[in-house]
Amino acid sequence: MEVQATYLERVRAGEWEALAARRDKARLRKNALSSALFGGVGAFTILLVFLLLAVIVYKGAPTISWEFLSQPPKEGMSAGGIWPMIRGSLLLMLGTFLLATPIGIFGGVCLAEYGERSRIMRLMHASVAALAGTPPIVYGLFGLAIFVLKFKLGVSLLSGWLTLTLFSLPVIVLTTESALKTVPSALIDGGLALGLSRWQTLWRIALPYAMPGIMTGVILSLGRAAGEATPVLFTASIYYSTAQLTLGWETLRQPVANLPYYLAEGYRQPGVVPDHLIWGACLTLIVLVLLMNAAAILIRTCARRRYL
Repeated sequence: MEVQATYLERVRAGEWEALAARRDKARLRKNALSSALFGGVGAFTILLVFLLLAVIVYKGAPTISWEFLSQPPKEGMSAGGIWPMIRGSLLLMLGTFLLATPIGIFGGVCLAEYGERSRIMRLMHASVAALAGTPPIVYGLFGLAIFVLKFKLGVSLLSGWLTLTLFSLPVIVLTTESALKTVPSALIDGGLALGLSRWQTLWRIALPYAMPGIMTGVILSLGRAAGEATPVLFTASIYYSTAQLTLGWETLRQPVANLPYYLAEGYRQPGVVPDHLIWGACLTLIVLVLLMNAAAILIRTCARRRYL
């Protein structure tokens, strides 16, 4: 009986081993299939992006020159350069950076510190997350209704700043909150143990540690805003003007030309602007956004070296 029982146990053990082997092989096949599927999708996406960039570079590079980048349009936008559009885009980004950065960081700090302690703060977090996914045209229409018409600021650089600030704020707030939550608790506890208050620990320890991630989010958000035409479509943009733009307080009440709106109007009115100028402006805008992204990576890398 003992011999028979041992034999049955061996048979059952062999069956379980075979079943486990088949199950492992099935899992390996599924994993290989999933890896191949996701790898193929990723490779196709990267190839599509590089193909798009290659087409833009191929068609826009022959137009790029110092005259194209430094001269205003001529002959009714059919010749000349795009300097007013570059200058307007830079002015919009500078004002948005100065307005959105402190407000966004302060909002992110409030959500990181009190977001899970209060029902109102949890509601605010959900609202900010919803605003981060709101279509840009909604911000443009809101800026038109509130800043242009209600506050009577008109179509101006100031209205564009305020609209782009609202457009950039949700991403900056959420990025700041995420960066603060990555601060090691040992640093916070160490600051409190040394006698610092909660806010002193936040401003002297947590924020400097999280600043690389915060600045990365700020610059990436501004890069996203730099390529959007719809938030400034009704608030700050002008397609063509022969007047000289002088930097001063009056500049805030004047509309400005910018690259996204120039591209949108150029494609909306075919034949007015030659195709080579459109492709050159498109390449210029992409290079500007890529430079902003590279600056974000550089700032993050240099800042993180302090904590290595």
